Amino acid sequence: MKPLDDDTAGCVHYFSAYGLSPNQYKWIAQNRHKAFPSVCPAPTPSMVDFVVIFTHDVAFYNVTMPNAIHVEKNGFSDWTPLTTVDTALMNASDANKSHHEYVWVFHTNRGAFDPAKFSSRRRPLYSKSETNTLGSRGGFRTVMDALTYIESNATNP
Repeated sequence: MKPLDDDTAGCVHYFSAYGLSPNQYKWIAQNRHKAFPSVCPAPTPSMVDFVVIFTHDVAFYNVTMPNAIHVEKNGFSDWTPLTTVDTALMNASDANKSHHEYVWVFHTNRGAFDPAKFSSRRRPLYSKSETNTLGSRGGFRTVMDALTYIESNATNP
C-alpha cells in the first residue's frame, strides 16, 4: 500500500483507524487532506485523539480492535495509524463489496492511547451505518461521516 504523504501541516485532531477496506484506505490516502485538512492519521500512538473502527457486514466491533504494538530491541515499532481489514477474517475484496458498512468513533486523551488496553466494552461517541446499494459507496460515506464527526465535534486537545 502507498504510504501516507506528510501533509500534516494543518492537523489539529489525530486519529487511528482499524478495519479499513482497501477502498477506504485508498480514499483516506488520496482525499483526506483535501476534504479534512485538520483531521489526520496520528504519527505516533501518543498523538491519537480518536480511535475509529470500521466493520463490513458485521454490526459489532469487538472482532476489529486496535492491534497491540510490537517494539523491537532497537526501538522500531510496527504501529501504523491506518490498519486494513484482517484478511484472516475477511477477504479484502469482500470488504470492498460488503452490503453494510459500520463505523464507531471513540475519544481518547492525547498521550493515553494504548491499543493493547482498548476495551470492547468501551462506549463510542459516535456510530453510523451505511448500506451499499450500488457496491462500494457506503465505505466512502462511513469514512467521511467519521471524519466529519471528528472535525465538527472535537474539542482542542
